[in-house]
Amino acid sequence: MNLVSTGYKLYSTKSYKYIRMIRYVIIALMAIGLMQCGKKTSEQPASSSSINTAHLDALYEEIKMGGDTVGIIHLYSEAPDYKWKGDDNEGIACVDDASRAAIFYFRQYKATADPEHLRKGRMLLKFLLAMQSPNGYYYNFIWPDGMIHKDGVTTKAEPNWWSWRALWAIGEALAVIDPNDKLEPILRHQREVLVKNILNEPAFASQETDTAMGITIPTWLPKVCATDQTSIILIGLSMMLEQYSTRDAISKDTISNFIRQSAEGIYMMQIEQPDSLHDGVFLSWENLWHAYGNIQAYALLTAGQVINDQHMISHGLYEVDHFYPAYLKSGGMDHFSVKVVDGKMTMYDAKQFPQIAYGRRPMVWAAAKAYEITQDKKYLKLAKDLADWFSGQNPAKFSMYDPTTGRGYDGIMAPDQVNKNAGAESTIESLLSLQVLEKYNK
Repeated sequence: MNLVSTGYKLYSTKSYKYIRMIRYVIIALMAIGLMQCGKKTSEQPASSSSINTAHLDALYEEIKMGGDTVGIIHLYSEAPDYKWKGDDNEGIACVDDASRAAIFYFRQYKATADPEHLRKGRMLLKFLLAMQSPNGYYYNFIWPDGMIHKDGVTTKAEPNWWSWRALWAIGEALAVIDPNDKLEPILRHQREVLVKNILNEPAFASQETDTAMGITIPTWLPKVCATDQTSIILIGLSMMLEQYSTRDAISKDTISNFIRQSAEGIYMMQIEQPDSLHDGVFLSWENLWHAYGNIQAYALLTAGQVINDQHMISHGLYEVDHFYPAYLKSGGMDHFSVKVVDGKMTMYDAKQFPQIAYGRRPMVWAAAKAYEITQDKKYLKLAKDLADWFSGQNPAKFSMYDPTTGRGYDGIMAPDQVNKNAGAESTIESLLSLQVLEKYNK
């Protein structure tokens, strides 16, 4: 199976390299990790908040790019000293991490009014601006000298993960920056260029279907049927609708229609099979489900709320209601595949490990979003139960987020094996999980 839809940073430590190599060969993943940080993170005084930005702040650096100063987030941070570490084949920082860190900082600024969070978010957005290519998409990695890495499957300026995350981050920026900020018109312009690209992608206009292991799949999503990538686009487009201006050249109807067509593809990838563990799950690509980046439910709930589409919301709630509790009861999973046998969907090749923060955060967000929409407290409880993984309610009985340092650890490899490196992805995803819960607990 050629899994081209999955994120390039499935695992984030040296101990994952064997797994990463296998997945490159078997499923053409773009898997890379994230580890580094130039100085040991400092402890912050205890407070009522469990959010500690010390480690993320230590991963942050300001560098010169094209005559301007921008902010970056270093990829890797290895125990025991947690110094910065890059990747010889890819570079030292990427759009993928900068986008997610910017989302966190902008949301934290909204919650705390701390101007430093806004400043860091703006600097990270300046990095994204510098990474947009002439074709409208984004390069992903930079080298240690600040030059853009333009070649390689995980960095090319093409319709892929990092461009969708840049779209989302731009929306988060426009939600909080001053309308008179000099970045505002630049961000709107870059977003418009990117969205025009998305709307004009010939593959996204298809109405044809295909099959995988007896399952009917759409062919009009990124990488043919990548519902995980599609979901990030829907989040970014939903924010664009909320921020619509008479200056925008793309009509609201055009954006809404694209959201609905994309959502139809996501619906096709949802399993409805009562009394099965996988009831309600959205497959990630073809017949595969993987935990990381599986943010379909949150995307449908968000987009459905923005365009007032109850059918869209119902699909998101179905996964939250049925699959999430079963997932919790199972002790968590990394991935599984399904196939049709005698007219019934059957699970196979299920693996419980590794478990990473990026696999939990999308579920925490979706459950919390379900609470926001319905005001049913069962969803807030579910979000908290899912987030308890970070505080030790996991197979390793280990706190995967350390509030005294702000580190998010890179993964549980087995019940008796925890990867204590603390890369950018793990730290950001941990903070985003805690951040949304603090929002709804207020």
